[in-house]
Amino acid sequence: MKKRILSIVSVVIIFGTLFSCSQGKSLQELLQEEKKAIDQFIDMNGLTILKDYPKNGVFGTNEYYRTTDGLFFQVVDSGNGKRVQLANDVSIRYEYCQSIKDVAAGDTTKYYYPYHPVYYSSSPYQPMSFVYGISATYSSTATPVCQAWVIPLSYVGEEAVLNLIIPSALGSYYDMNTDIRPVFYKNLKYTRFN
Repeated sequence: MKKRILSIVSVVIIFGTLFSCSQGKSLQELLQEEKKAIDQFIDMNGLTILKDYPKNGVFGTNEYYRTTDGLFFQVVDSGNGKRVQLANDVSIRYEYCQSIKDVAAGDTTKYYYPYHPVYYSSSPYQPMSFVYGISATYSSTATPVCQAWVIPLSYVGEEAVLNLIIPSALGSYYDMNTDIRPVFYKNLKYTRFN
């Protein structure tokens, strides 16, 4: 009798384990979904991806530059010419951001505006900041600050305005550590270098 009960319990455990494993997605599957969603977002918006940064720094209406890190960005305004210096405090504002997976799935109305998901204390109207050159400030569990916001600073100056397509690997703490969430930022502005 004990053997029979043990056998039944073992079968239940094995099937339970197999079922639960089949419900979760592997990292590889999530990364493939992310790439597919980004590709769909690019197609849906008729974007042209440039392999080289424009020599004159001027982008066409639907042109985005793809960095070697995988960040896509479009410079709307290159700023006032003042360049960021090591240890400058860089302040950021943005119009809105949205999940690229949601847009690719057909939900084009789901904006994280004015708040980024989870970061209810952050708002595009309240600048967020990081210290240029100090990577520990490029991520926060309380704001959407991310590595992707740092990368374009080698191309643009203070008061520059950009649109960004950010893969999760360059995204915020939330975007990287939940469900591999690529994000689009509209009119992200570097408001101040101090």
